[in-house]
Amino acid sequence: MCTSPKLSRPTAAVTSPSRCQGSEAEYRACQFYVDPDKGQRRRTGLEAGLRPAIADQLKPYPPIHLLTSRPQQRCPFMRVYEYSGGYLAQCRVLNRLLTRSEAEKCEKYWQSCPFYKVGVQQKAAEA
Repeated sequence: MCTSPKLSRPTAAVTSPSRCQGSEAEYRACQFYVDPDKGQRRRTGLEAGLRPAIADQLKPYPPIHLLTSRPQQRCPFMRVYEYSGGYLAQCRVLNRLLTRSEAEKCEKYWQSCPFYKVGVQQKAAEA
């Protein structure tokens, strides 16, 4: 599975065992390789890039968590991160990443979401 930021979404279509698992020189010669030191991606005002500790904590699995477009953050309990050329959506009430379908439902139906209601109750109890 290639998760290059040059791709719109992770895919296995561009992988080659000889290149991807070969020598470092072959790996770096791949047209989808991005040198992490060069920082070819522009950072935005979003939570630009996941810090390694957060990535370890959230454990994103790109085939189910990576979103190709930035979700609308209508729900105050959704947090969006830039990650691997796409976006990740986290529900702060559940304290976990949302799958693509969950993020889509969260965008549309956030006001009737039971987790939104729990989050509002928790926030009121803290105040």
